[in-house]
Amino acid sequence: MYFVGLLLFVIHIVAFIAGGANSVVMPIIGSRLATATPEGRASLLGVADQLAKVGKVAMATLLVTGLLVLWLKWNFLIPNAWFWVKMLLIVAMIVLIAMNERSGKQARTGDVEAMKRSKLLGQLTAVAFAGVIVSAIFAFN
Repeated sequence: MYFVGLLLFVIHIVAFIAGGANSVVMPIIGSRLATATPEGRASLLGVADQLAKVGKVAMATLLVTGLLVLWLKWNFLIPNAWFWVKMLLIVAMIVLIAMNERSGKQARTGDVEAMKRSKLLGQLTAVAFAGVIVSAIFAFN
């Protein structure tokens, strides 16, 4: 069971990296949307779509492997309050990602305000992601 726990943790970390890359790259893409030419915007939105798919798979993987690792390593015992901070930040990330997805759909219609909002939502998601990292370090060390 120890090996299974380690394997799940490795998968969890790989998904964390994939999702984390989104938290870094999406705000950069979002910041370029409002000023991009129509052709450039289409290209940026195509990249954003692909990254969003990776991000959704990563988030689902994180949720499943996180629960399994919590069960196998901690027997569902919550280590401290930092764990709950981490969970709240994860919920914030999910909400921000959902809001950003809605803004992305509006941006596709040429809504410049949605493009600006997408940039802000991406930045807020990145901040929440950084908070998840910090709180996870405090929760599990």
